[in-house]
Amino acid sequence: MNEWSLLIFTFMMNATIGLALTTGLFARRLSHYLNAESYYRFMLLALFVICGLAGLGSIASITHLGVPLNAPNAIRNVFSAWLSREVAVTAIFVGGLGVTFLWLWRTRKLSMLLLSTSILIGLFDIYCMASIYRHTSILTWMDPNTYVMFFGAMLTLGAAIFFLLIKVLQRIGNKLGIEIPPASFPMRWKWQLWGIMAFSLIGRLLYQPFYEQYLTSTLYSQKSVTFPLSPIQVYYSIGSLRTTCWILATFAVLACGYSLVKFLAPKNQDKSTESIFALGCVIAIISDFMLRYVFYSIH
Repeated sequence: MNEWSLLIFTFMMNATIGLALTTGLFARRLSHYLNAESYYRFMLLALFVICGLAGLGSIASITHLGVPLNAPNAIRNVFSAWLSREVAVTAIFVGGLGVTFLWLWRTRKLSMLLLSTSILIGLFDIYCMASIYRHTSILTWMDPNTYVMFFGAMLTLGAAIFFLLIKVLQRIGNKLGIEIPPASFPMRWKWQLWGIMAFSLIGRLLYQPFYEQYLTSTLYSQKSVTFPLSPIQVYYSIGSLRTTCWILATFAVLACGYSLVKFLAPKNQDKSTESIFALGCVIAIISDFMLRYVFYSIH
């Protein structure tokens, strides 16, 4: 597998856009959960982290070009090539995040209009990114499963990283002027984050039989020579790795769900089960990275 730069780029951008989306969904509620100064500093830090992830992903993508000075050439065919569209939309998305960050920094007020616009551009960026692979001559990518996997990863990564960010700031936030209540993370929020992760996992798993059927059918309907020549054999050749990835992803969601159900027990009302939820989030991130590795391996 020699696509590490692209793997890191797409994974980072999925995480970036997912975190931006989740932060946007919880922005209003956070304004009531935190005091004004802590809310301002938290949102500033969250946007900084989002921009940082996008920056790291962009650096990884530039290394794929071989010669970084060739980067401007990638947007010459924006009206005809998905790659050019993806590069242009990514730049606009990162620029939108930067403007949102600067607006918050100068006015001390979060512009939901700017943040929402950036998120919508980010969602279109995911579509463009997946379309690059969907519209290729590589049979294992020429299926809607590519969109399902990219958008699914975005949802899982966004929810998992958002929760972990909150938990980290509960411990060290006071050093940054962010006072987060030491009490447990609001239960309703955890259920909602778990719901996002569960929806992402179930949606991707339910589509896998259709994807396998598609790969099998290419043996009989293939009209031109594309790669891999026998996609279903390539798919089965990494069966153990794929199974491990799905087991880890399922375990992550079950662990998060278990922590929520365990907290409902009367004897656990005074105990925090968030460490289990946090562990599930970490495993979810690892499993999605492995699934992205699988994606680049089946070609």
